[in-house]
Amino acid sequence: MRQLVNILIVNMFLSIPLVASADEFNLSVKQGYAPLSGYLQTPAGGEPGTSDIRRPTLKELNVDDTDYMDVDLYYKKGKYTPYVGARWITIDSSGLLEKDLTSKNHTFLKGTSFDHETSFNIYRVGVKYDFKYFRPKLEAALMDFNYKLESAGIRADRSYAKSTIRMGAEKTFKIDALDIQVETSWSIPLPNTPRIYTVGTGVKYWFAKNINIGFDAQYFYLDYEDEQELPNHLRLEMKPALSLSLQYRF
Repeated sequence: MRQLVNILIVNMFLSIPLVASADEFNLSVKQGYAPLSGYLQTPAGGEPGTSDIRRPTLKELNVDDTDYMDVDLYYKKGKYTPYVGARWITIDSSGLLEKDLTSKNHTFLKGTSFDHETSFNIYRVGVKYDFKYFRPKLEAALMDFNYKLESAGIRADRSYAKSTIRMGAEKTFKIDALDIQVETSWSIPLPNTPRIYTVGTGVKYWFAKNINIGFDAQYFYLDYEDEQELPNHLRLEMKPALSLSLQYRF
C-alpha cells in the first residue's frame, strides 16, 4: 500500500505540464471547532477479549467536542494545482469510569479516575485540475493515530499510521470579492485503509488583493477497521466542523 501511495504522489507531480503558466502559491490556515462522537476499539494483537467492542466511546471518556487546525499549501500552475495539507486533532480528557473497561488487554475498573489523550492527524498530498464547471482532485492521505489511557497505575497506549487514496471535487462561485465554495471528498474502498469522508461549504472574502478571511462548515467522518480476528476499530465523526480561515496568495 505504501508503494502505491508513493507511486501515485510521484505521478501526480510529474503529470504537471512544464509549459503551464500562471504560477501562484496559496497558504491557508484554519482554526476549527466541532462536536465529536465515536469510539476507540483497541485490542492487543487482534486477540478476542483484549478489548471491549466499540469501546471506549468518546462520550464515556468525557469527550464531547474538540478544537482542530488545518494548514494547506497550494501551488497553482495553469489548470493544475498540486497541494499538501494537514489536519491536527488532539483530544484529552479525565474523569471517573462509569463501568469496567477492557482496552489493549488491560482492565480498568468502574469508579477509578482516568487520564486520556488521543490524536488523529491527517496528512495529505494531492492535485486538482480545473475544468470549466468544477475541479476534481485526487490525493494520498495518511492517518496518524495515537491513543493513551491511564488509570490506577495501568496504562494502555497504541500508535500506528495508515494510508488511503481519496477522490473529490470542488466548485467555486465568485461574486465580486466573495468566493463561495462547495466540496466533497471520499476514500477509495481498499483493504486495510481508513475511510475518510468530507462534505463542506465555505465563504471567503478578499479584503485585499492577496489576503482573504473565511468561514467553513464541514461534515467529517473517519472510520478504520483492520483485518485481525478482533480488529482495531476507530470511528470519529465531526458534525458540523466549523472553522475560521486566513489565506494568503503570493
